[in-house]
Amino acid sequence: MKPRALSALILFLFASTVCLATDFKAGEAYVLSSDQVVTNELWLQARTITFAGQAKDDCFLLADSVNQGPLTNLPSLRLPGVFLADVWAAGETVEANGTLANHARLAAMKTLMIAGSVGRNLIALAPTITLATNACIGGNALLVGQDIIVNGSVSGNTRIIGSTVTLAGQFNGDISVTATDLNVMPGTRIAGNLIYRMDRDLVLDSRVDLGGKIMKAELLNPKGKATPETSGSLLLQLGLLCGAIMVGLVFVSLMPGIVSLSVHKLAESFWRCTLYGFITFALVPLSAFFLLFTLAGIPLSVILILAYVILMYVSKIIVGLYVGHLLLRRKTPIPPTLLFPVMALGLLILYAATTIPFPVGLIAWFSITLAGMGALMGALLDRRIPIMVNYPPDSRTNPPPLPGNFPPGAV
Repeated sequence: MKPRALSALILFLFASTVCLATDFKAGEAYVLSSDQVVTNELWLQARTITFAGQAKDDCFLLADSVNQGPLTNLPSLRLPGVFLADVWAAGETVEANGTLANHARLAAMKTLMIAGSVGRNLIALAPTITLATNACIGGNALLVGQDIIVNGSVSGNTRIIGSTVTLAGQFNGDISVTATDLNVMPGTRIAGNLIYRMDRDLVLDSRVDLGGKIMKAELLNPKGKATPETSGSLLLQLGLLCGAIMVGLVFVSLMPGIVSLSVHKLAESFWRCTLYGFITFALVPLSAFFLLFTLAGIPLSVILILAYVILMYVSKIIVGLYVGHLLLRRKTPIPPTLLFPVMALGLLILYAATTIPFPVGLIAWFSITLAGMGALMGALLDRRIPIMVNYPPDSRTNPPPLPGNFPPGAV
């Protein structure tokens, strides 16, 4: 089965299982007023998003700069509305000052502000994360960033990974903080234990209300000594890296057009590829599962699962080429002579990122997989896949004809 035919079949299965109850929208700007209600699951991509209405089903919101616009119109996402189900949101800047009644997963390239309520668990990733004084998290909270300020309240346990962390709110559970600099402001209330990982010792102000104990956890391998477990893990990662490079060379040799177009799509819009990758990551196993209940669909289900596993593996090769291309700062396609070092450099960085302790390593692996899968799916569905054409040296001044545009009399 040709790649495009298989991709079209996968999309058909997607449509038959989820599209009847899902809205897919894209545009330059999206505004939902306070008197409007979204009843179906919403997948939305726009440069600017303002969601002030009510959502009764899950929402997947992406604000990116793929659509060109005024320089002052930076990609932004504002959520002053009411969300009764889960929310996944990402953008250049994200402001959540509404009511998120269920789980919330929020990510921003620059700043993330939470000034509303989250009914259950919160996962937030951004260079700068701020929980305002009126922010209320009903469950657990995971915050990963550089500068993190928590002024609100968290009902469950809190885990924070950052560079500079400031605590000034109310925490009804345990707190685990890994940071270079941790500040606990006077008036902070912590009902459980405070566990921190930091080079220096933390001394609490007398006005800090701590119900549990304060404990300093050891930094991971602080003296840089290699343990047998660490050495074995490094050897395993080195072996996997070499295997990925070998597979990557074979994959690029067999499908150079798809690889080139996939890297180009990542360069166009990383966030859009990640969104497409999430759709593929979630819906292909679901489609394969439903096909298992039909006798005629069992072989196709097996094929889908195998294709899914292969797609997950080669996705990191696409991202590795993209990362290596960025590091070399090339504005032209990668020549064949530089393909091996560029791929090796990119994959080395990716494998190093996935070895970071939980949850950063897991998040890095998940992001790499989604971005690579989305770029590959976009390339498979694109009709602009370049092909390799050989022509005589004396015709270098004339470019080869495009596919489907042959001169008269050509066979």
